[in-house]
Amino acid sequence: PSPAMGGRVVPPPPPPGVLEVVISYVVTHVDMAKLAVVTEMRKMTPGDKDTVIAGVFVLAMLLAQVTLVVLARFIARAVAGGPKEVEEPVSAQVAGLAWMMSAGITHPEKAEEEEDQDDIHTPVKIRPEDEAPDSPLGPPPTPFSPSGRQSVFYSKLTTHEHQRLREFRALLNKSAREDPTLLSTPALKRFANDATLCRYLRARDWNLKRAMKMLKASLQWRKAARPEFITWDDVKKEGEEGKQYLSGRDRHGRAVLIARPGRDGGREQASHVRFLIYTLEHATWSDTAEDDLPLGAHAEHTSEKLVVLINFTGWTLATAPPMKTARETLAILQEHHPERLAVAVCYNPPWIFAVFWKAISPFIDPNTYRKIRFVNPKREKEVRRMRQMFDMSCVDEDLGGDRSNVFDARAFGDKMRVFDARKAAVLKAKARR
Repeated sequence: PSPAMGGRVVPPPPPPGVLEVVISYVVTHVDMAKLAVVTEMRKMTPGDKDTVIAGVFVLAMLLAQVTLVVLARFIARAVAGGPKEVEEPVSAQVAGLAWMMSAGITHPEKAEEEEDQDDIHTPVKIRPEDEAPDSPLGPPPTPFSPSGRQSVFYSKLTTHEHQRLREFRALLNKSAREDPTLLSTPALKRFANDATLCRYLRARDWNLKRAMKMLKASLQWRKAARPEFITWDDVKKEGEEGKQYLSGRDRHGRAVLIARPGRDGGREQASHVRFLIYTLEHATWSDTAEDDLPLGAHAEHTSEKLVVLINFTGWTLATAPPMKTARETLAILQEHHPERLAVAVCYNPPWIFAVFWKAISPFIDPNTYRKIRFVNPKREKEVRRMRQMFDMSCVDEDLGGDRSNVFDARAFGDKMRVFDARKAAVLKAKARR
């Protein structure tokens, strides 16, 4: 309609601006790129997909590390009140070491120094403010433990460690009165023996407050998970895959736990974690827990330690556990089984494992990180070190040993049912007391 007829003139739409043109161009080409990537990935083999995923993860990790370094330097300068002069390399080294420690990364020089260490002891670090002779807890409890042990039972402790144990026991009893669920079952009371208390004290450098916090969390976890009452029939499906089992002892007398992540055929988190708990309970079980000696920082810990031998043959990103499962596994090992790991040997990890390791290593406690060793079967020095640690007649063939690596699920299941029966008898006798 024309203006003369009283109509309304609608102006034509304005031409698109530069921004709209750019956005339209980018969206169109991004969609085309997505379609091309999806088409190419459908043509890829599983190995090619692993390679692509590895490249993406490596680039992401490198970018994250560069960002952390830049951020650490910025924070260090801000805290110091301005930029440092170039002639102070020591401060830069300290800042770099602090960042590596916060990220859970072992400095290469430290790693070389610790490579030849067989046993790892927690140093005693007693702070003056941790002393509690005149604490509100009152005088040290007597007898020293619920079983009324004589002083010779504590011969592996120094006088100061003995005192800390007495204070820790009193603190636990006080906490149990305030929260009766902490020691509400015979199984929990059995777990909280003097040897266990010493492990938690060693894990927290004999700091009562920190050790008590850790122990409370473990008691609450055990009350919910009830690891003592998990049986082979509960985890049979996972166990028959032969991915975790005990395999004798190493040359130092420490129990050896074999793990084969390449045999993991399932992705269900709950069943994986439940089987791990059952395996660790089997590895650390003692029929006479009340007789386990409490050990100090510088005592021999062979009887309490585990050596974990992980065979990565056949491992791929497809068989890797979800990140949530991996983090929960680390939490169970580090927070609820402290001072149990002597060394973890990672045998024959594929190059693609570096991607998974980069993702999970920031969550590993620095003390645990220093106990991890990698063995490449093509390197004679690493193989020789492994032979010094293990009796190779008790090690499977695919781990460089002489024993057949065929897993007999039926025989292993029968053995575990015998263990379950013995464990049930011990718990039943404890409940009657």
